[in-house]
Amino acid sequence: METDYELVTLLDLDGCEFRFAQGYWVKIAAKEVKTTRSRPHGVKYSLTLHSPKGQRIYGLDNAHGIHRLADYDHRHVYGARRVVPYTYKGPAQLLEDFYREVEKILKERGVQ
Repeated sequence: METDYELVTLLDLDGCEFRFAQGYWVKIAAKEVKTTRSRPHGVKYSLTLHSPKGQRIYGLDNAHGIHRLADYDHRHVYGARRVVPYTYKGPAQLLEDFYREVEKILKERGVQ
């Protein structure tokens, strides 16, 4: 069986928190799980951006089901209080998509 180094990298980040300027921070949770209909990728993940006060600002996860969505992968946009589907394309793309949005949000908030 071939090693999926992208998945290994994501799983290695489980439990990590990264601090940014002005007190913003990111938390990553990723666990390998049995492949199911709701988690066909074999990974349970939650990547979240938090304000200096600890409030979640943005997140990508499949940690729970969203009843109205066919797919369990989704994005949380907390300021707008909405949940939208997310198309999972692999661990590396997940991290890239997440950090691209984090960078955009921090820039909008004037965080350098």
